[in-house]
Amino acid sequence: MSVVPSQILYLEHGSSRLYVEAIQIVSQRRLCWARPTLLIRGLPEGATSAKRQDMISDAVQSPEQSSLKLYDLEGCPDIIWPLTPFQLTYDLDFFSLIVQLKLTPNSDTQHSSRQLSEFIHSFWKTHTDIFRFTSASELSS
Repeated sequence: MSVVPSQILYLEHGSSRLYVEAIQIVSQRRLCWARPTLLIRGLPEGATSAKRQDMISDAVQSPEQSSLKLYDLEGCPDIIWPLTPFQLTYDLDFFSLIVQLKLTPNSDTQHSSRQLSEFIHSFWKTHTDIFRFTSASELSS
């Protein structure tokens, strides 16, 4: 996967999807400096990617009827993350959801930060293998 700065990527874990903006790619270490932008909670675990995407599309069409929880992560800290688990975002639903969140702002930034922290902690505990360096030479490069 070829990623360039400003591209929108996402991570899926459990019932959540985290959208980020790629700030910088460190190719030799396979790391991405990313800015979290949107966290979606309440997606069906174990469902296909298409089913999850359908739920997100439905939330765009009828936000008041959606069971999904949306968190605007503006102001949350950037992350440096292994590039491997990220997926490229091709859908326009992300942009529609961001616009909706900006039009109906929620001042509960601490709650959004907490949700992001919980997502990161859970992802990290579940996928410890992708956070391990394979050799000492990778650390020094």
